[in-house]
Amino acid sequence: MKRIIPGLLACLAVALCPVPLHAGPSVWCWAPGMQYPVKMNSLNLGLGLSLGQPYSYRIYGVAGTLTLGDQASGATADPSDTQKRFRKNQLLSLGSYVNSYSYVKLKVNNTRFYEKWLEVSGDRPNVTLSPVRYMGTQWIVQKEFGTPDTRLDFYLAGLGLGSLLGVDPPYYNLNPSGYFYVVGEYLAVPPTPTGKLTVSRNYVLTDAVIPVTYHIDHGYNLNGETPPFTGYDPSGEVKFVPGS
Repeated sequence: MKRIIPGLLACLAVALCPVPLHAGPSVWCWAPGMQYPVKMNSLNLGLGLSLGQPYSYRIYGVAGTLTLGDQASGATADPSDTQKRFRKNQLLSLGSYVNSYSYVKLKVNNTRFYEKWLEVSGDRPNVTLSPVRYMGTQWIVQKEFGTPDTRLDFYLAGLGLGSLLGVDPPYYNLNPSGYFYVVGEYLAVPPTPTGKLTVSRNYVLTDAVIPVTYHIDHGYNLNGETPPFTGYDPSGEVKFVPGS
């Protein structure tokens, strides 16, 4: 009997963990003001950093791409299925097919999440959110939060408080990959404005009315700064503006 019990325990362990653990998440994140991208991994409960006290920090939106990996919390990619669809884990067996999902969100100054984020959901590995750019409400951090201090935190589904508190839905993906970046500007000092004055005629008569027009460029880059990712091309993004 003593020899049989260890064997049964081994079978139970295999049934409860049908597939071996592989690499964790590989999602690269970046925002203007950062010297280089950072990688989200299974040790992060939200990855954050301080960007100091710039003159102005502007957020216009978020962009990037996400792909589901082959592992999900509470589910397994069915090895007998040609498409390796996810099935719910059950004792000694696999249950019904389920969807796995992942997201990356941006939190500013430990206070509020930005209104746009990247999210992907699917019933099998390698489902991909194509490169997108979601433009949202413009946030000027110094005005939005009333402080020059600027801090950003990146949150990956299942790695933050949403997972610990049970707020995140079940079956979040354990090893997604992709890129996430903030569409915005880091301005350490005030930008240099430029302008143009146009006079409708090249001569002026006394007491004559001459139409004059002008244009002022305040020096802001509404397209945001280019992320320093390797292997990612922002020119292929599908752009979504508010209301679309």
